[in-house]
Amino acid sequence: MTDFNKDYKVPFVPSNMPFDENQQQWLGGFLAGLHSRLLLKEESSAQVAAPKAVRPLTIIYGSQTGNAEGVAYDCAELAKGHGLAPQVLDMDDVELPTLAASERLLLITSTYGEGEMPDNAQLLWDAIESDQAPSFANTYYSVLALGDTSYDEFCLAGILWDKRLEALGGKRIAERVDCDGDFEAAAESWMAEAVSTISQKGSDGGVSSAATSQKKVKSQYNRKNPLQVELIDKRVLSSPDSSKEICHFELSLGGSGETYKAGDALNIIPANQPAYAAELLQLMGCTGEELEPRDGESVTLKQLLTEELEIRTPSKEFLAELSLRAGNAELAQLLADEDHAPLNDFLYGKDIVDLLKASPLAEFSAAELLALLKPIAARAYSISSSIKKHDKEVHLTVSSIRYEQEGREHMGVCSTYLADLVEAGDKVKCYFVPNKSFAVPENDELPIIMVGPGTGIAPFRAFLEEREVRAATGSNWLFFGDRNSKDDFIYRDELEVMQASGLLTRLDLAFSRDQPEKIYVQDRMLEQGAEFFAWLERGAYFYICGDAYRMAKDVDKALRTIVAEHGSMDTAAAEAYVNDLKKTKRYVRDVY
Repeated sequence: MTDFNKDYKVPFVPSNMPFDENQQQWLGGFLAGLHSRLLLKEESSAQVAAPKAVRPLTIIYGSQTGNAEGVAYDCAELAKGHGLAPQVLDMDDVELPTLAASERLLLITSTYGEGEMPDNAQLLWDAIESDQAPSFANTYYSVLALGDTSYDEFCLAGILWDKRLEALGGKRIAERVDCDGDFEAAAESWMAEAVSTISQKGSDGGVSSAATSQKKVKSQYNRKNPLQVELIDKRVLSSPDSSKEICHFELSLGGSGETYKAGDALNIIPANQPAYAAELLQLMGCTGEELEPRDGESVTLKQLLTEELEIRTPSKEFLAELSLRAGNAELAQLLADEDHAPLNDFLYGKDIVDLLKASPLAEFSAAELLALLKPIAARAYSISSSIKKHDKEVHLTVSSIRYEQEGREHMGVCSTYLADLVEAGDKVKCYFVPNKSFAVPENDELPIIMVGPGTGIAPFRAFLEEREVRAATGSNWLFFGDRNSKDDFIYRDELEVMQASGLLTRLDLAFSRDQPEKIYVQDRMLEQGAEFFAWLERGAYFYICGDAYRMAKDVDKALRTIVAEHGSMDTAAAEAYVNDLKKTKRYVRDVY
């Protein structure tokens, strides 16, 4: 409140004395001045509160694991400082005509599998790819693509979006940037250019009192600044007679304050097997004690190969240089061929040591080889616990990759790092990856159907624990399977307890090798098709977790068959029904 006594000297008048003429004149002037001052104050306040002209900005993302979504919200925060009103949208929440009406558009997308669109981007992509897609002639745009160069179709989803927007008349304001696994620096550079440039394009969009996007709370921990958690327990879940090893890991979050929701993933930053690093050092003729420059410091070659660099999966740069130095015309042709299947067949099961041993003419110095290796990549694992049940803990369910090929034992980097190298009490570097859509329904009364064979059961153990703690009344149906029930029925005791308590309403099992004819989870779905469709009609959410290339596709096919048959629909109607499940986030996948 304004202190008017600073501007007006008020004479003292006893309360029992009448005002004389001078005092009355002074009072009139005082009241008039006070009135004017109040009017000025109101006008000033109105000017401060008046909405400013802003420039709307649409930011859409296609994300399978949450990275693209995180970049989208970072981009929105930057845009606010450039006079823009950003709106961040999941591609599943975008209608194509509305998108085409956007004057400013920034698109951020990952690529899933071998060049596929992320699940939440597929419907919008199908729409914009059609011949009926509207013009984007009034749209300024730029694309950021996230990917992994170890996959053949590196950043293909982003490349396709960039070309399609251009073909529809869109005006590119900054060149597309294709990011590898270590994407943060490249993404920040793209954001700085794209946001600054697009803020100068187009017209004002009217008035707005605030930006339309909400700031997303981000963890302080990431790949460059990982959280270090303690392994408090690990045990083998599969039988000693099983053809594979599946392990359960429990990690303590301690006093970190970190949390997660059922359905999220945990990224583990592993170390390489020392034996594998030793093989590589031997091929290079090095002891491992040689010092190499790294980030302004000198570190041993052994440390680099063990803790910091990806030494198992060959990069495309390494393969190209290897074919050149070895004079390997066959490999060069495979790399140049647009059909990547023959190259995949050639590389299947092979690592860098295999390739170097098969190419003795290709000699690399330590410095030359280091230049062709990428930083060690974090591995994402679906979390298999609910923090509501296991306070300050996070659990993982991991299958150890081990096989012999050409007389050598081969091991998965992260799975055997956890199984072989980390013991109780040791620290593990990690960080959480939120998965917004892959979560139990907020409405505890709704039913859920889960398909998760093998380690795909991981998030569904978390879902069931979550619903148990929340005392959810919705029914829960799990389809689980593996090779043999005797050796591979992981979490059997827990599932049986859940069944007995009524938490797990239905459990359908498919152990493929327990009988002469192989039976899989999709077969069990088809057997129960009528009941399955009835659950969907009751509002059930449908989840898949596991192998993307065969299981998930077979389950998707079974779903469409069930909808068509038991919903009495033709192919087009069944397709529309499934697409609606996807759009409303009632059909979501966590596949790899």
